[in-house]
Amino acid sequence: FPEQAVNWDYTAARIRAAKEKNPEREIKILNLFGYTGAATLACMEAGATVTHVDASKGMVQWARENAAASNLAERPVRWLVDDCVKFVQREIRRGNRYHGIVLDPPAYGRGANGEKWILEDNICEMLECCARLLEPRGAFLVLNLYSMGLSSTLARTAVRQAFGAPRTEQYGELCFTDRAGKQLPLGTYYRFTR
Repeated sequence: FPEQAVNWDYTAARIRAAKEKNPEREIKILNLFGYTGAATLACMEAGATVTHVDASKGMVQWARENAAASNLAERPVRWLVDDCVKFVQREIRRGNRYHGIVLDPPAYGRGANGEKWILEDNICEMLECCARLLEPRGAFLVLNLYSMGLSSTLARTAVRQAFGAPRTEQYGELCFTDRAGKQLPLGTYYRFTR
């Protein structure tokens, strides 16, 4: 996922900055739809405690193997096979908060128990839930949308409706650049800090 490198740099920079301000502080990151764990590994390497959630047992196992192969297996992480929507709803009830959320939902998917995920139908509810889990100050969100029907402007609007006005924001197209410099658009991104 080379187009994600800028997001990994973004999350790592925010985690390191928070750790520099207060080295003893635990920086908690939630990685939803975590797939094979590249974002989780970037956050762990930067010093965060990560909760990695994906509905696929195979993907979570692969992410664990990637952590071991990257010499990060001993870092603090919770590996969870769960439906992301149900998980965030339970986290709200528990009163948990996170300093950063990485949200990388598929256009279409199935939950751990066969629940349907359709991006256009579910993204607003997911963002509203994430808004309740994100710390009110100094926290960040990274959102990727791999659906050609959703532009970065729509992503920005949806995030602002759920979270309010950000302190800083960046948004645009996720692209893969080949050796000749030609860009292939893959989706959109939106990043912000509170």
